[in-house]
Order: sequence, then structure tokens, then C-alpha cells
Amino acid sequence: MKKNILTHIINYTMVVYLAVWAYYAIFNWDVFSIKLNTNAGFSVIGGYPFAFFFLIGIAALLILKYFINMNIIEYEKREKDSRHKMAIMEKDIELLKMKEVLFKMQTSEMGKNSSHLDALHKKLDELSNTISQQNSEEKTDENGDKPAE
Repeated sequence: MKKNILTHIINYTMVVYLAVWAYYAIFNWDVFSIKLNTNAGFSVIGGYPFAFFFLIGIAALLILKYFINMNIIEYEKREKDSRHKMAIMEKDIELLKMKEVLFKMQTSEMGKNSSHLDALHKKLDELSNTISQQNSEEKTDENGDKPAE
């Protein structure tokens, strides 16, 4: 928002600058087109000072506008990158929540399966104990001992 205001200010300043210089050039063309010899201290420079200062001013405004636009582009790029990163993070959070739900479902299913397996192991232990007792009784019967009744 602040960058947008700066762009408008620079644009309005350029329009006003051009209007003032155009007005000055139209009504004072004789002054605007005078070639003067100016002593720069190290040499004498001949040129059109009003045209020179007009070009310097418009160049400065254009350079300022360029830098402001580059800052706006950089700011918008950072904003877009941060929004993109936030979207990716939100998707990652959704995936992690889904993984958590799946993990809970798997662990509850595994808990049920383990309790069923424990019950099966107990039954198998009981069956193996009864079979081993029957086998030991049959072995004692084969040896000629009578089982005690």
C-alpha cells in the first residue's frame, strides 16, 4: 500500500515537472534555447543549461521511479513466496493429521488383533497342555501302570 502511494507521488511529480518545464519552454523559448559558456573551475563548458537541468531532473525522477518499482516487485515476490510457503505448510499439516488418524486406526486395529492373538495363544496353550497330559497318561498306560481313578 505504501509502495503504491510512492508510485503515484512519483507519477504526479513527473507530470507536474514536465508541465512546468513545458510551460517555461513554450513561453520563454529564447531563454530556454540560449547557449551559455559556464566556468566549471577546471574548464569552460558551453551548453544549454536549462535543457541540461531539465534532462537531469527528468532522469532523476525516472531513476527514482525505477528503484521504487523494483522494490515493489521484490516485495510482491516475497509476499507471494511467503503465501506459497504457508499453503505448503497448511497442506503438510493436513497430511500429518491424516497420518495421525491412520496411525490411530492402525494401532487400534493392532490392539484388537493382539488381544485376539493373545486369546488364541491361551487357547492353544490350554489345548497343548491337555494334549500333553493325555499323551503322558497314554504313555503311563502303555507302561502297564493303571491310571488312578
